Amino acid sequence: MLDKMKIAIVLVVIGAISGLTIYSVNLLTEDTIAQNMIEKEQGYYKELFFLDEDAEVRFETNDFEDQEISQEIVLYDADDQIIGYIYKGSDKNNYGDVIVLLGITSDGKISNVVISSTTNTPTFVKVIKNVYLSPFRTQDVDDLSIDGSTGATYTYTSVVEIVENASKYFLENRGELHD
Repeated sequence: MLDKMKIAIVLVVIGAISGLTIYSVNLLTEDTIAQNMIEKEQGYYKELFFLDEDAEVRFETNDFEDQEISQEIVLYDADDQIIGYIYKGSDKNNYGDVIVLLGITSDGKISNVVISSTTNTPTFVKVIKNVYLSPFRTQDVDDLSIDGSTGATYTYTSVVEIVENASKYFLENRGELHD
């Protein structure tokens, strides 16, 4: 009986030390991880408009509360000319969360769509990224063509909702640029 008690105490001590170590490492790296995630998302900004990685850009963000789109990012080039608008939206479906970034040029054309983060099934997301996002490119925001048969309906439905909401927002708030 005493042997079992010693083993239990040793296991509790090992568990406590391990838990404390993991907690400490998490505290130490939390800010770095958050900064890396921000930098990763900002890297997508250039990808949305097919800019070189070393292209000099500046951006302004507008955060929205209680809207389908959580953020509008206005992207500027080195000469302070607007390159385009980026809309960030998120959706929760039966398989998890999806965060999508949508680039729209000043004349109302979709430049690109990127799934920046998701907890959906990786194989389905890969198919959506490789096959079903590119048809959005060059579409006019007031005349979207949506593919109804992707095989990964939850992920694609989330993407479509975000694209439609961003397009609607652009037309209602930036539509004078489009006309």
